[in-house]
Amino acid sequence: MKNHKFQQIRVTVTKPGDSLRINAQTDKQYARIRGIYVSIPEERLVPGCLLGLKVNNQDIFEDVHEVKLLTSGNQVAPNQKYFFFEEHLDAAGSTVEGRFTDGQAQVAVASLAANAETGFSTYGYPYEVKIYLWLTNEK
Repeated sequence: MKNHKFQQIRVTVTKPGDSLRINAQTDKQYARIRGIYVSIPEERLVPGCLLGLKVNNQDIFEDVHEVKLLTSGNQVAPNQKYFFFEEHLDAAGSTVEGRFTDGQAQVAVASLAANAETGFSTYGYPYEVKIYLWLTNEK
């Protein structure tokens, strides 16, 4: 068995300001969550996005944690993109719950009003957020 796995949790944002629940379970074959990385398809969508996260009912990030602190652009090397947890977070089938909130609500209000007249959808929606958990068997 491998010592590392990058488990992906996907969330689909359909409209500006969406607030979506996250409910997942970590792979039972890995002991620890070493880090987290959040991938959003366009950098312009990152400002204002929030992520709350609990593992086995233990608060990791409050619902007001800014996603920009957990993501990075293409200029960052792949092995340096992750936010590393200093404390030991159990994986091994742990429950992962939380909330992702899109940050574009205020920006999109004017766009929605303009698009209502033309019938076009708001640019960039829907989009998929990918939350990567770095699971490991290291102590």
